[in-house]
Amino acid sequence: MKEPLLVKTYRNIEMKKSLLTLAVLAASSTAMAQSSVTLYGRLDAGFGRTTTETTGAAPVASKSQTVVNSSTFRTTYWGLKGTEDLGGGLKANFNLMSAFALDSGEGDTTGLFARTASVGLSGGFGNVMLGRQYTPYYDLFGAVESINNGNASPSEKVYGLGIKQGITRASNSIRYTSPEFSGVSASALAGLGENDQATGNLGGSATNTYSLNVIYKAGPILVGYGYHEEKLAQNTVGAPQDKNNYNMIGGTYDFGMAKVNAGYQKVSNDTGRKDKEYNLGVTVPVGSAVKVYFGYADSNTSAAGFDLNGSGYNLLATYDLSKRTYLYTSYDRTSIEKGVVGAISTDVASRLIAGVVHLF
Repeated sequence: MKEPLLVKTYRNIEMKKSLLTLAVLAASSTAMAQSSVTLYGRLDAGFGRTTTETTGAAPVASKSQTVVNSSTFRTTYWGLKGTEDLGGGLKANFNLMSAFALDSGEGDTTGLFARTASVGLSGGFGNVMLGRQYTPYYDLFGAVESINNGNASPSEKVYGLGIKQGITRASNSIRYTSPEFSGVSASALAGLGENDQATGNLGGSATNTYSLNVIYKAGPILVGYGYHEEKLAQNTVGAPQDKNNYNMIGGTYDFGMAKVNAGYQKVSNDTGRKDKEYNLGVTVPVGSAVKVYFGYADSNTSAAGFDLNGSGYNLLATYDLSKRTYLYTSYDRTSIEKGVVGAISTDVASRLIAGVVHLF
């Protein structure tokens, strides 16, 4: 008996709809495999007590405060990053990162994506990114810095005693990172000041930034060299245009039962000022959930035979609640000199705090 025409027609329509659905799903799966966007971030809030005091030529009485602060150990931020597979090993990438204060809810006053705002291409040739981004020098600084390169690290408070520690990010920049060859990789960045002879830079060339690193990683060892140059604005017509020069060497070694790190930085500018700074640290895992950190940093700045000194240390422990959430407790203390010859004061600050970090 022949199938009724109406039934046959209906079956054909349903079959075509099924085939179309499968085709759409296949195309969607391919598109999703080729492109992805990720929302990510980190939340850090700490509760504790801070104490500050100034001694010496201009003393200020000791003051203590009970605080709830954001970014006590690690900076709080949220971001969007993504990649698209363009075929032939070529990919398009972007990264947007925005900081905010978890204790007050306030956004970053320097800009919505002041931490990172970059886009570029990667492939067998390496990675090229344009925008506002971390400098290669800072990548090495973070890799060899104590206390997991966190905001509790003593070098974050002590470095920059004489010449500012302006090494973290560069705007209007193009950065190239090479592939790794036998454990060796290199990165270079040029950040354009875009302010030739502009107001506040009278008669001067642009305040460009140049930064690079060379890093060797193999097994438990990491060693590297970094260079960073920052041209300063010329505020007086006809005056020499100053620039800050940063040189750093550093490394880490993981013994298994402990990981040690060390970094040495020398900073100078055309005025004759020189800073010598170093940090030492050790990280000790205790079981599978606990890590204990200790870090020390020292800074000395000199100009025309006049020296100022600063130093600080930190002891910190973390406890993993999961892969994305951990508790921490920290004590740090810094002592930093300021003033002029014959009138030196010392700022002393300490902090005992406990907090929680959550990653998403």
